[in-house]
Amino acid sequence: MHHVVQGGNVLAYQMRGRTAFAVGGLNAAPADRSALLTEYQALDGVRRRLIFPLRRSELRDAMSADFSPIQVGIEAIVDLPTLAFNGKAFRTVRNMRNRAARRGAHVEEVRPDAYRVQLEQVHALWLEQKRPSWRMKLLVGSPCLDQPHDRRYLVAFADDAVVAFITLLPGGHGQWGLDVMAQLPQAPAGTMDLLLAHACEQLRDEGAATLSLGSCPMAGIPLTGKGWLLRRIFRVLYASSLGNRVFGFRRLHQFKSKFRPRWVPVYFAASPRLGIWSLYLGCRMWGLY
Repeated sequence: MHHVVQGGNVLAYQMRGRTAFAVGGLNAAPADRSALLTEYQALDGVRRRLIFPLRRSELRDAMSADFSPIQVGIEAIVDLPTLAFNGKAFRTVRNMRNRAARRGAHVEEVRPDAYRVQLEQVHALWLEQKRPSWRMKLLVGSPCLDQPHDRRYLVAFADDAVVAFITLLPGGHGQWGLDVMAQLPQAPAGTMDLLLAHACEQLRDEGAATLSLGSCPMAGIPLTGKGWLLRRIFRVLYASSLGNRVFGFRRLHQFKSKFRPRWVPVYFAASPRLGIWSLYLGCRMWGLY
C-alpha cells in the first residue's frame, strides 16, 4: 500500500501496473480535498487514477481535479441517537443476537496488542474462505495491528476464544465507520449481528452521531444520468443469479438492511476518463473477481 500525504491528510492507494487505486475515499476536510487530489494527480509513472468510494459532497472537488464519477452503489448509514433495537423492524437482529448469546458469545472492546495472535488468526482464516485471498485484501481490508492509530477493536468471544471481530474508524464530528469484519467458520450463528448491534449501542451511548456499515456495490443504481451503459450493467449484475454467484452483492445488501440504515449514494471516479476498462481494473484490484 502506498500513500499520498498532504498536510494532515493521507490518501492510501494500491498500484497495479500503471494504475493507482485509492480505496477508502478522500477522508479529508473540504478545504484540503483539492490539494490532496492535486498530489494524487501528480504521481510519477501513473497512467490511470481511480478512487472509491466518493460521497456526494466530494463530487465537485473530484470533478474539479479532472476525475469522472459514476454512482456504483449505496452506503448504509446508521443514525445512532434515536436507535433502539426494539419493535418489528429489528426482530431479525434481536433473534440473531440472542441466538449467538445463548451459544455463549459475548463482546468486549480490547487493545489489539493484547490479542494480536488471535486476531491475526481469525483474519487469515476469514481470508481463506474468500475468493483468492491475495485479491481479497483490498475488499476485506487489514486490521492494521501494526499501526492501529485510532481504530477500535470489538471482539466476540465464545468458550474464551476469539471467534470474530470488527474494527471501527473515526470520521470526525461523531461519525464512525465499520472498517474490517471477520469471523471464524465455527463462530455461533448470529455472531456478526451481535458484534454490530453492540457497536451501534456502545457508540450511541458515547454520544456518537452515525455509524457507516460500508458500501453495497451495484445496489440502488438509478437508470438515468451519465454512463447509461454502465448503469444497466450494474443493474443486471445485481439482479441476476449469475452476478450474485460471482459477487454476492445482494446478500451483503440484505445483511446490512437488517439494521435499517439510511442509504446514501456512493461513487467510483476515474482519471483521465471513466469507461468500462477503468471500472474493470478497479473491480479487479478491489478483489471482486
